[in-house]
Amino acid sequence: MSDLEKKEIKQEEEELMKQEPEDLEFITHESVRDKSKMAEGEVIEDEMLSRKKTRRRSVDAGAAKVEKVQKIARKNLRMIIIGIAVVIVVICLLAFGVRRHMDQKAAENREQSLTEQEYEKDENEQVNELITEYYTCYAAGDTDSILKIAYPMSDAEKSYIQMYSGYVEEYQDITCYTKTGAEEGSYVVSASFEVKYQDVGTAAPGMDFFYVRTDENGEFYIDNTYSPFNLTYQEYSLDQEIVQMIQEYQTGDDVIALQAGVQTNYEQALEQDPALKTMVEETLANAVNAWTAEHQAAMQQEQAEAQQQVQQEQQAGQEQQQPQQEQQAGQEQQPQQEQQPQQQQQAQTPADTVTETENRAWVYVNDTVNIRQQPNEGSAALASAARGAQVRQIAVTSNGWIKVRTGDIEGYIRSDYISAQPVG
Repeated sequence: MSDLEKKEIKQEEEELMKQEPEDLEFITHESVRDKSKMAEGEVIEDEMLSRKKTRRRSVDAGAAKVEKVQKIARKNLRMIIIGIAVVIVVICLLAFGVRRHMDQKAAENREQSLTEQEYEKDENEQVNELITEYYTCYAAGDTDSILKIAYPMSDAEKSYIQMYSGYVEEYQDITCYTKTGAEEGSYVVSASFEVKYQDVGTAAPGMDFFYVRTDENGEFYIDNTYSPFNLTYQEYSLDQEIVQMIQEYQTGDDVIALQAGVQTNYEQALEQDPALKTMVEETLANAVNAWTAEHQAAMQQEQAEAQQQVQQEQQAGQEQQQPQQEQQAGQEQQPQQEQQPQQQQQAQTPADTVTETENRAWVYVNDTVNIRQQPNEGSAALASAARGAQVRQIAVTSNGWIKVRTGDIEGYIRSDYISAQPVG
């Protein structure tokens, strides 16, 4: 062997030695056996590879189903759209039919008196939702939210609600008994409930009255002018026709029976739970009495301030009239026919310039006096008020009269016949 051949063999050996271990194939007994099996046609599959193939087949099958559904939908798209439209039309017709039936029934009820109508129990879903929302806000003392669904509301009523709600946990089992009111979209409602007070196990049954009307947007709201609070304090003027309608409703046999049932349940609840009896007859009663005394004191203070303002305005007016009277005294020689038009004009001036300042309070008549149509002595007398009578003050005038309301009568009494304190 020549030196050249030996050199080439040596280079090949060195190159083989430089190869990475993974590039080398070691022949073992097992590898020979495996290769022989492959040669015989046996296929060895890795278990993980088999699972991947199974998942792939599942995904492919799911995709095929989705594609099939989409293909059917595209093919029948028109029919699907028609079907959906039919369902929508049917729903609208049903809603319209229900609404029309309710409107027809309401129209029939309006032709009957409230005592002839049969009340509906929880049949008006919108009324139920309205009353439930009212009680939820009431229990929370949330007068801002109440004002969105029940108005008008005075500051005094807001104060009362916030005081009372401090003892209330929630209102439960609210049931609405409705009758159709005299005007379209109106309802008279008796709502029974159970009020759960703080730290008291037994709820107390109760019942309230509501006058529900429809606003300009077709939404129901509670006309709070006829709330129990304003019916008591009359801080807002009442429509006597509506008052009469409410009185007719409340004197119906069915409503009286409802109230009697609630009263019976209320008395039984108080007997069964001493804690409830204490809450109602002591804790709440004391809180309401304290609030009432504070409210009356505030009203009397406002009345005193208003009367003082009226007196100051009267005094200022007299001071302004004094120079005019002196001037008139110096014109005694003026012909009578020239003075008469001036006197007529001066007699009309006070009536034309009389102003009224709203001031609501309960006041008392300290002597028998006429209630006049206008704030002056020459006005017609509408009625008379006896000494000691309690009347509702509405406003005070700049010329020393008080605007009052008693029953259906609304007129004026001179301020010196009015007292803030009961008359013995």
